[in-house]
Amino acid sequence: MVVLTPDGRGIEVRRRWLPWRLRKRKIALDDLPLDFTDGLEGLVIGIVVAIVFVLFGGFIIFGFEAILLLLLLVPLFALARMFWILPWIVEASYGDTVLGKTGVRGWRDSEEKIRELAGAYQRGEDPFETKDHTVG
Repeated sequence: MVVLTPDGRGIEVRRRWLPWRLRKRKIALDDLPLDFTDGLEGLVIGIVVAIVFVLFGGFIIFGFEAILLLLLLVPLFALARMFWILPWIVEASYGDTVLGKTGVRGWRDSEEKIRELAGAYQRGEDPFETKDHTVG
């Protein structure tokens, strides 16, 4: 849920599905120490290396392992949170800056907490400045 504060900032208050934040990776192909420009032999070796890289190494370099990890862990975290084993993490953020986060057990209670935090930001209040709402 995105709300506007009285000073015009857009604050996003949401429930996080994973207990960590994904990092963006930047990879420049110029940094790879490969040079396959030495004729036909270099071209053949380059194609073989490219095929092996795509089949095996691409998962590690390009972040496909993060997608695989997400596919495996999101259902487990969702089930653990639905059965009240883990709390939902409710966080408020402005752009890439996390303003605060808190843990709430139960889907309905976390939805209520999202509405409460969003309402506080709409009124111009900072709900995280008076209480310790840090999680993890």
